[in-house]
Amino acid sequence: MCLALWQVWLTVRLMEQDRNLELQRSRERLGQIADLALAQLSRSLANWDLGLRELNALPPVSSTQARFPPGVTFFLISQDGIKIHPQRPLLFTPAPPVELTKTPGAFETADELELREQQYERAIAALRPLTLAPATRPEALLRMARIENKAKLHEDALDTYKSLAREAALSPSGTPYALLAASATCRILMDLGRRKEASAEAELLRNWLLDGRWRLSREAFEYHWSELDRLGAAAGPPPRSSIDFSVLVGDLYNRWQIAQSRGSSPGGRESQPNSSLLVWNATSDRLSALLAPPDWLNTTLKLPANSGDVQWRLLLPGMAADGTGLTVTRSLAEAQIPGRLEFLSIRPISGTASNRRTLLLGGAGLMLLVILGSGYVVYSAISRELRVAQLQSDFVAAVSHEFRSPLTTLRTITELLAQNRISDESRRQQSYVFLDHETNRLHRLVEDLLDFGRMESGRKQYRIEPHDAFELVRATVADFSEHAEAQGFSVEADLVRPEGISASTVRVDEEAFRRAVRNLLDNAVKYSPACRTVWVDGAVCDHRVLISVRDQGMGINAEEKQAIFQKFVRGQAAKKAGIKGTGIGLSMVRQISEAMGGEIRVQSEVGVGSTFTLVLPLAED
Repeated sequence: MCLALWQVWLTVRLMEQDRNLELQRSRERLGQIADLALAQLSRSLANWDLGLRELNALPPVSSTQARFPPGVTFFLISQDGIKIHPQRPLLFTPAPPVELTKTPGAFETADELELREQQYERAIAALRPLTLAPATRPEALLRMARIENKAKLHEDALDTYKSLAREAALSPSGTPYALLAASATCRILMDLGRRKEASAEAELLRNWLLDGRWRLSREAFEYHWSELDRLGAAAGPPPRSSIDFSVLVGDLYNRWQIAQSRGSSPGGRESQPNSSLLVWNATSDRLSALLAPPDWLNTTLKLPANSGDVQWRLLLPGMAADGTGLTVTRSLAEAQIPGRLEFLSIRPISGTASNRRTLLLGGAGLMLLVILGSGYVVYSAISRELRVAQLQSDFVAAVSHEFRSPLTTLRTITELLAQNRISDESRRQQSYVFLDHETNRLHRLVEDLLDFGRMESGRKQYRIEPHDAFELVRATVADFSEHAEAQGFSVEADLVRPEGISASTVRVDEEAFRRAVRNLLDNAVKYSPACRTVWVDGAVCDHRVLISVRDQGMGINAEEKQAIFQKFVRGQAAKKAGIKGTGIGLSMVRQISEAMGGEIRVQSEVGVGSTFTLVLPLAED
């Protein structure tokens, strides 16, 4: 035992040293992989910067797009406007166009008639000539539709707004007349209770706003979206991704404006909240930028060829490292990106070290297995010997009791007869009957023990001959009935051959067969303290003879159904009830049935009773 403990201690120490050495080697290797990957990432980002500078000098985007990974969105911001490739809608623009009216006094008459005198028809008539001139047409249509709506001329107002919706001009506030017409049309239809038409117009307006149909300021977009929301057509806030994209474009535009005012040419990189990457480069007259998708690192960061067991993840500012397993972290400051990269080795131990540890563990495990196995064998042997000793002790006690009862009766009656203390002739004859009964009982017990010994050693010789099974059973029941009646039991036999069956002949040893049936009958009487009837049934089925002995006694537990056919084993219920027995009866029945090519079956339920069935094959003709 001390040797085993020393071997375990030595194995643990060697494994600890191996692990520390291998962890150091793995950490150095992981650091080298991380440095190589970070250098490759820096080269890729520098190549992006070069591509953006070329894009500023030589548009269009398609000429330099091959430098960048798939899924990148490009921006070109200049005095001519904002270009996005591939095209994506902007909900609002950072610098929407503003168009001022050039005819400030053209609408004074109409305003006077509408606002002061409230003569709506004359005001409409004053505006109608102005709808013919291109310079005043959009504003005149807007005012005319508003006055028609005030005058309850709703259909005329809707027609006028429909004409206004085809105008491309901007109002003095910078809002497209077409947007004002669409929004007013929705309100009028809703006020008129024409909800289906209002919903259709509102849905159309919602799609136009989301598609970036007009160049709007953020305030104008949010105002008209809130109007749709008030009408119940907006279905919640705009998509968060579209808002963020429009805000991003606005920030880029503001940076370019600031750089222009300062006379500088900015450039930089920036991680977005959704893990995408923004890279930009500006000149005095143009800003070019790209937005890499959230998975840009998966397509850009390339690990060395020998790093199949290494994984990585991006740690943005504020995120903590995993801290589990073998990891190294590298700052992205060299790549001008905030955050860190964490590299994780999923196989920190090499094959050689693993094999060495396997051998060490195998040696220690084998020694422990030998010790434990030896202990288990000794424990099993001792337990088996104790169990056999207990069974033998129970058997000796049971046999002693079985012998003591008839011997006591024989001795008592013999002494009375020898001393001539029984003078009455009838009582003397009755004593002779008792002597004969107990002598036979003692003889059967001795024969059972001797036969069981011969069966166990394989020396039992059987005289296998054809016999009618039902006749043997009837004879056995007849012999047993006297013993059963003496104890207050009756045996009912039902041995009937089915139609078409002419014989129930089996090849058995007559004496052994009758002994097996008698043992079953004796057990049925012994373990049926309440019900005083035992049933014997016979049947022929599938070329086999079935002899069943049934009682309504105490029954057998399911766990004990197989164990009761072993020698010296008796049920716990029988022991608790104080019913005596040797524990060899059912074992003899099993050996006899198997010796004759059959089997013994049992069906039992505690408190209901038991049925033991002796199954033997029919003899061949």
